[in-house]
Amino acid sequence: MFSLTVCLKMTELLFLSTGLVSGLLSILVALITYKKVMQADEGDQRMREVSHLIQGGANSFIRIQYRILLTFTIALAVVFALIFGDLGVPIAISYILGSLASMSAGYIGLAVATRANRRTAAAAAEGGLNPAFIVAFRSGSVMGLMIAGIALLGISSLYLLWAIIFPALETPLLWEIITGFSFGASTVALFAKAGGGIFTKTADMSADIVGKIEYHIPEDDPRNPAAIADAVGDNVGDIAGTGADIFDSNVAAILAAALLGAGIDALFSPPIVFALLPLLIAGLGTMASVVGVYLVHPNDRDDPGVALNRGTYLTTILFAVLILIVLPVLGIDLSIALSAIFGLLAGVFIGFTSDVFTNDKGLRGFTPVANMVEMAEKSAANLILSGYSYGLLSAVPSVLGVVMALIASFIMGSSPGLVGPGGWEGGIYAVAIAAVGLLSTNGMTMSSDSYGPIVDNARGVIEQADASQDAIVACDKLDAAGNTAKAITKGFAIGSAAISVLALFAAFIEASKVILGTELVVVDIADPFILAGAFIGALIPITFTAMLILGVDRNSGRMIEEIRRQFQEDPGILEGTSKPDYERCISIATSGAIKELMPSTVMAIGVTLITGVVLGLEALGGYLGGAVIVGFIMALLMSNSGGAWDNTKKMIESPDYDHDHPQYEKIHDNSVLGDMVGDPFKDTAGPSINTLLVVISLTATLFLPLIAQMHQWLWSLF
Repeated sequence: MFSLTVCLKMTELLFLSTGLVSGLLSILVALITYKKVMQADEGDQRMREVSHLIQGGANSFIRIQYRILLTFTIALAVVFALIFGDLGVPIAISYILGSLASMSAGYIGLAVATRANRRTAAAAAEGGLNPAFIVAFRSGSVMGLMIAGIALLGISSLYLLWAIIFPALETPLLWEIITGFSFGASTVALFAKAGGGIFTKTADMSADIVGKIEYHIPEDDPRNPAAIADAVGDNVGDIAGTGADIFDSNVAAILAAALLGAGIDALFSPPIVFALLPLLIAGLGTMASVVGVYLVHPNDRDDPGVALNRGTYLTTILFAVLILIVLPVLGIDLSIALSAIFGLLAGVFIGFTSDVFTNDKGLRGFTPVANMVEMAEKSAANLILSGYSYGLLSAVPSVLGVVMALIASFIMGSSPGLVGPGGWEGGIYAVAIAAVGLLSTNGMTMSSDSYGPIVDNARGVIEQADASQDAIVACDKLDAAGNTAKAITKGFAIGSAAISVLALFAAFIEASKVILGTELVVVDIADPFILAGAFIGALIPITFTAMLILGVDRNSGRMIEEIRRQFQEDPGILEGTSKPDYERCISIATSGAIKELMPSTVMAIGVTLITGVVLGLEALGGYLGGAVIVGFIMALLMSNSGGAWDNTKKMIESPDYDHDHPQYEKIHDNSVLGDMVGDPFKDTAGPSINTLLVVISLTATLFLPLIAQMHQWLWSLF
């Protein structure tokens, strides 16, 4: 028994040290890469001037948003300290650390991206496509590797800290404390993604409506007062917001698997180390991402998108090889390794599906974007209907991919293997491991995503700096690949959220068993209370989406009025003899975004708590199920429709399209209208649903004891 106990302690140390070392390695490589990127040429004076305007606007928004977030975080931490008894202070500390870690990940990415845009533009002007691609992707990899590293380092360090401070505390309670870390990351992500999304689409839509449609000036034209705000939005939405989103999903997936693993460990004496196994798997994925980032090298024949996809596939293969070697060597059942691979393959499949539905080539015999170009030649209505329909269709293979991963993982885990209990506990733990596997290579995934807004900004810097047409064409090619990369990453994030939330749902049911004192909490959809909870849950992503899009609508209305006012009061702006007031548009986008995101965030958390208190824990389980099913499909629809509309516009604007077409101006206006409908779909509401699902699941799990007590008290009154 002594030798077995020592062996288990060594295994615990191995799993923890893998998380710590791989996290530190990822951060170190990110810092080295950052240093190299900053040595690149910053371009001419005009490039630096435009870039500094973008950088200043992004910093201004993030300061205001983080100031509000810090106030919210401290207030909620005080509540945690008061309501959670003996564990209140540790949970509050974990919550603060999770919030700060998520803010740090977003801010680091923002700082790099706002400095990388001018360097990418300079590389495009001087060397063309490939040098610009290298600068942009390496800059994006700083964000990707930082997110993966901070998540692993944060969770591993926090577990070690609380294990040292509370050596007698049971493992499940240790992970309950760390739930605060995940909840902190999730609340910050919801603010960052929703707020950044409202900001970026406010500016983008306003700039297009007044600039491109009413005055027929090019995108990113320096005469447009919203041009800088639009570029700022790419950073605060797609960099800081998406970074916080992926960070949050990664932490939530590891936490869900750890919570379920801790329950399994408790069935054995001495305990197995299933609770710490997710750290090992995530650590191996992070190491694969570090290698994969440096395998992305385009050749002269490559489309930028091909190089990005090749990096993703090589990283996936490397991770699969590592996990198939390491886990069996440690005596872990092969079913666990296969479950992680199933999850990762589901993510790759969702990304591939998003690629097919949003890139300009499609798949042999199936070309959605090319078909949408033909619809744009007919009318804006045809274009919008086709884009919406393709978005709906894109959900079909993605959902089926997730379903197959869930079933395969559950079957693997439910059969007793070398370790583990099998049955429902083993099966649902394997599903949670699939979620960890899906997000294990998030360092590479986020690197590709961050590349997108960097090249989008570089394209704006190029145009406003009056660079050569060749440089603009090079940036357009980079930007088109960036749009597809962002769509793929959004698909990845949506899929990961769906599987992670299922794991959190299972963790909620496990915790409910303890609260209710039953063997298994059954969410029976035939029960009117549970069905009511499912209906309410289904309404949450729908209501949340409507609130965010209406927020974009109201805020863009304010900015449109401001742009028109500037054009009317100062004709010299359009003539190029005077400069527009960029700061005023940035201010409108900032104040409006902060104002519009608060109601939706409060609604999501408040309705979750109220549903549990009024209808009970079983109904709250139905609520989470309804939210996940509807939210997953809605997120896929909006993300892929938006990406397809955006690339339809890009195809019509590209040099390969017939610009001498007698109806070209009308066709182009139709494509811009489609893109504007898609903007809040793909960059505001769609990706924010991922974070929404994680937040409400963590809210239900973290506040579960309080919800149960309040429910009993409420019904005792009747």
